[in-house]
Amino acid sequence: MLLHERIRKIREYRGLKQLSVAHEMNITQQAYSWLETKSGNIKLDTLERFCSVMKVDLPFLMAADIPINAENMRIFEHQNYSNVFEEFKRLRNRVQAAEELPLRKAS
Repeated sequence: MLLHERIRKIREYRGLKQLSVAHEMNITQQAYSWLETKSGNIKLDTLERFCSVMKVDLPFLMAADIPINAENMRIFEHQNYSNVFEEFKRLRNRVQAAEELPLRKAS
């Protein structure tokens, strides 16, 4: 998922309108809309303000391999993500390995 899609999806999970997020970030609604549609060359400061308003950490916003859903939004709210990301990767690898095991036929 691309960065601008993640930005939009996080806002939608929070149930906020673009205008209210823009106001909290101290930018115009048009500038915020651009973040959700193009998001090329966004300043780090802008991403940090978005994360502050949305109450998520920057690593979660940038982690394209972690889906944005209700469960992950609860798990990844302002935590120490280095441990959480490592655990997520380990669990994903274990699931993939288990799915690749041949099924045993009952005798």
